[in-house]
Amino acid sequence: MLLVTARTAHCDCRWYLELDWSSQGRTGTVRIDDDGRPFRTSGLTGLPRYEYDTSAREWRPRTG
Repeated sequence: MLLVTARTAHCDCRWYLELDWSSQGRTGTVRIDDDGRPFRTSGLTGLPRYEYDTSAREWRPRTG
């Protein structure tokens, strides 16, 4: 399991993650995205914040 935290102050960014791996002499790169689409991270200035609850598999308003 990977925990990736993406933050930005002002831009509307679209991105994906490339994971380089190696195992028993083999290597490769795996692209991690949103079912073929890039992830999206937007600036938070003046907007509500949310976080993903991995146990409940849902987005919840962030408190604190």
